[in-house]
Amino acid sequence: MRISVFATTPLDRPGPESAAAIAVAEAIADKGVEVVLVGTARNAVQQVAGRLTIRALEQNGAAALAHTDLGPRTVVVGGPTMTWAADAAIRRVIGAGAIDLVVIVGDAQTAVTAIVDDAAPSAERIGLTGAKRAATAMIKFAGDSARAPSPHAPADPILGDFHLHTCFSPDCGTGIDELVERALALGIGALCVTDHDSVAGGFAAKAHVEANGIPLHIAVSSEVKTQTGEVIGMYLKEDIPPGLPFADTVEAMRAQGAFIYVPHPFDSMHAIPSEPLLERMAPLIDALEVVNGRLVRERFNHEALAFATRIGLPAGAGSDAHVLDGLFTAGLELPAFHDPASLALALGDARVVRHPKNILALQARKWFRKRRKPLHAE
Repeated sequence: MRISVFATTPLDRPGPESAAAIAVAEAIADKGVEVVLVGTARNAVQQVAGRLTIRALEQNGAAALAHTDLGPRTVVVGGPTMTWAADAAIRRVIGAGAIDLVVIVGDAQTAVTAIVDDAAPSAERIGLTGAKRAATAMIKFAGDSARAPSPHAPADPILGDFHLHTCFSPDCGTGIDELVERALALGIGALCVTDHDSVAGGFAAKAHVEANGIPLHIAVSSEVKTQTGEVIGMYLKEDIPPGLPFADTVEAMRAQGAFIYVPHPFDSMHAIPSEPLLERMAPLIDALEVVNGRLVRERFNHEALAFATRIGLPAGAGSDAHVLDGLFTAGLELPAFHDPASLALALGDARVVRHPKNILALQARKWFRKRRKPLHAE
């Protein structure tokens, strides 16, 4: 039997809510039942709170409960600022952890409880007192299979290119209709249209597929130039002005509910954020591009993968195509998605797919197409 207890306030913040959550989890463990206490923390580092071990949860959540030993353990899903990656981690704890009962301690409505209520409608809410009595009741409830949350079932897999450009970028001549036609020919199911400093290409592509009933998901996105490198916002609603500090750009994207994706983070032939800045911003980043199909040196991709692995960021991949022939030189195979939350969840089951092409030939085609760039597609 396994019970998951969710705290409504940060676990490392002294207070009645966090104390009650820890007390209930300990009382359940004392009765020989495996318990996973989940909550946020201002400092998601390994520490010991009473008899419960607190450790940082991998942001994609894929291995969160792979080797859970009998006894209490706390899984910290992230800092006090929620991200789509943390959203996915919570859903994976509930849906992939063989949980028999989900318990929310306290009456507070928070970002965490909103996700839990959505992922586990049968969750039990308990008060802040009577931990032992509550533990006994929760163990009894856990024996009722109707109270167990539904397991997470990934959608059918698709191919996705998470970084590409159209004629709405000043350095690209690819028209919307030919982009869509090429994507369908390659069997691609999703495109993140990431034109430079503009969402216009994404909206044009989305309108085109919807008007023609084409089965291709378009995530309206933009690759925005900051004072220190570039950052992609996926599922943007409007343009983000270029030239802001990196952190301000990320916050502006998050204000629109966007999925934060950092492209080619170690490509020194581009303007890139410093590694200390990336580490500082990591709690607000939803995915890091670990394979870019257009880089001159492969070691830049290797460095990105090593950094993402060390920090615990989900991995993304994209072609960075500026010509049709460059589409899907890199991408992902992953479960189908339709919004930031489902994308974050899908990344936990993703694998990188590569179809490398000669970068010099692609650059030559890019230069040639720029000279005969078409008008923006309607």
